[in-house]
Amino acid sequence: MTEHTPQPPAEAAGGSGPSARREPRNEPAGTAGADGMESAGLHPAGFDREAFLTAMASRRSLASSGDEAPDDQELARLLRAVAPVADHAGLRPWRFIALRGDDRKALGRAFDDATGTLSDDPSVYSRRPLRSPLLLALVGVHRPHPKVPEWEQHASAAGAGHLLSLALWAAGWAVHWRTGPLVRSEPVRRLHGLSEDEVLMGWLYIGRPDPQRARPKPRELDVDAVLSRLPAPQPPLRAQD
Repeated sequence: MTEHTPQPPAEAAGGSGPSARREPRNEPAGTAGADGMESAGLHPAGFDREAFLTAMASRRSLASSGDEAPDDQELARLLRAVAPVADHAGLRPWRFIALRGDDRKALGRAFDDATGTLSDDPSVYSRRPLRSPLLLALVGVHRPHPKVPEWEQHASAAGAGHLLSLALWAAGWAVHWRTGPLVRSEPVRRLHGLSEDEVLMGWLYIGRPDPQRARPKPRELDVDAVLSRLPAPQPPLRAQD
């Protein structure tokens, strides 16, 4: 997704403009550009970068319990935190549907309707929406655009789902993004009122963390396995005789 990052204002000594000489700044290791982010208004004053990174790294998919979930007012506040998600051309190609109370039972019945060949006991699926007091269905919306293909719009929708899960986590809620074999079944699509240009990308199961469930271990990342450079240039192929 294409994004344009605002550049911090130039800091010059003895003048302004592109030709002005900039004096070097002595910054502690790992904080280069931090003052520029604050002066540009991109980070609020007192922003704790380490706490932010620690909170991100601590996120887990957790089961929830009880009937407590964010109310509509808190949910709206957390949704506003999703606004900066990468979104080429600002299409906002996603939306959420909240399922509470009996709406979760309706989803269970839709699961029953769709599980004819998936399980000898459809109720195994129909009980699943009752695991959390609030489900948020993530819907990817394809908005035809000459420069933004469908896959890129779905990537933005997935980013919105993950960003919201981080916001919920930071607010103290357990979140588990669930999909499964029924997510694109016709009864489930019909229940959510999806159009032909929309695809269901799963549900965020939300509630208070279940104290009886084991906590997943932190995930370690082998950075060398996922970060690399471009491959070495290959010699051109010789023309065939």
